Amino acid sequence: MTIDDTENGISSIDRQQPQSRMEENAYQQILDEIKEQKSKRKSWLKNLIILAVTLLIFYQLGFFEFGPGGIIMIIIVLLVHETGHFVAMRLFGYKNVQMFFIPMFGAAVSGESRNTPAYKEAIVSLLGPVPGVIIGCVLLFFYAATGQDFYFNFATMFLFINIFNLLPFYPLDGGRFFHTVLFSRNRYLELCFRICAALALILVGFAIGAWLLAILGLASLITARIPFKLAKAAQQVRKSDVYRNSSADVDNRNIVPDTIPLAMGKVIIDEVYENFPPPVDTKTVARYTKDIWDRIPSRPAGVASTIALLIVYFLVFCLPIASFVGSSIVSAITRKGFVKSVVVEYQKPDGSTGLKEQFYIFGGIESEVEIDPESYLYHGTETYFKYDDPNTISGRGTWSQGKLDGEFKLYDEQGELIRVTVYDNGNFVSRRIKVDGQWVDRQWQDLPITHRSKIKECQRQPQGPATK
Repeated sequence: MTIDDTENGISSIDRQQPQSRMEENAYQQILDEIKEQKSKRKSWLKNLIILAVTLLIFYQLGFFEFGPGGIIMIIIVLLVHETGHFVAMRLFGYKNVQMFFIPMFGAAVSGESRNTPAYKEAIVSLLGPVPGVIIGCVLLFFYAATGQDFYFNFATMFLFINIFNLLPFYPLDGGRFFHTVLFSRNRYLELCFRICAALALILVGFAIGAWLLAILGLASLITARIPFKLAKAAQQVRKSDVYRNSSADVDNRNIVPDTIPLAMGKVIIDEVYENFPPPVDTKTVARYTKDIWDRIPSRPAGVASTIALLIVYFLVFCLPIASFVGSSIVSAITRKGFVKSVVVEYQKPDGSTGLKEQFYIFGGIESEVEIDPESYLYHGTETYFKYDDPNTISGRGTWSQGKLDGEFKLYDEQGELIRVTVYDNGNFVSRRIKVDGQWVDRQWQDLPITHRSKIKECQRQPQGPATK
């Protein structure tokens, strides 16, 4: 086919000889194969493969290390996610909508659409992740208010899995969303998007050590030309006489969505062979034919709906950030949430038993301070630990009956002393910090407001579990 032919609106199909390229039964065999591929058994297999790949990715990212409870959480998250897709498909009139409940794994949803407006297809993509993101944000507030690790772990599952699905990579929901609202408008835009998304997925896979993501990205990169050719074929079919003569029927949905008319099927199949020269097996030709058939009546979303959908997409990404800030405020007010504390016994060097309070942030120990067993106030040494290494001390100081007393020292990543603050029975005395290798004195007004608030609180009331 020449460029001039295309520009003049003459497709390769219209220039064919009157007789068909293949025998009549060959066309019918391909159309029958399309019906077979749309069977329930095939839908099960397709969704099982998608679910298996998803679970492998979660395994690589360490989600199964949470034990049986973590696996149950993943199952619940997946059920909520797929239920969102299911409800959206039913709401927008998808055909043959099915949710498959898979024991010990979760669920998968399949459905078929034809002539469905692009904005509805985009909403279907969003309504899988969005409910999970909202639930995850709500659970953050529960965690902030109660300090129960269960809520935090559940919130993490909901937010990570659903935000991950919103990333603009194929075959994730985010990739389908952006293809529907933006890049389906032009096959060259679609090709660029697929290539960029595939490269990004490869980089992310290598960056986080998830080789399966990198493999998916590589597979997407290799197959990026296929949708480009299918979009080109759909454009050529629209220019054919057969389509122009039947376009009214197609647009008015008088043709049964599950059935491709033989005349139209011949046109599409010939175009498949034009863009994908032999050898191409019957199953592949049937799959490409069905894809082109679905592409023919598709129309991109309008400007207003596109802008609205993009705003919703970015708001969903911002929602976890806003929830984290809000729940942190709740946590600070209630003194429970993100910082969890527990009083434990420990053995002193002289063999006696003492008490200390340990503080945890997101499951990792942040600090511990000794307690007077009689007054139940902080009394003795307070130790701060490096967040990602509980065996490394990042700071140390002393308390006396609930008051800051003596030197508090802070160390850098290399274990070098970088700050010394001196207190006297809860009162600030002095602070010295190391700046460019030189020690510099700091006055009260130079202290951060959080440090001054902590000192004032200590001056007002002795600190310890007894006063909480």
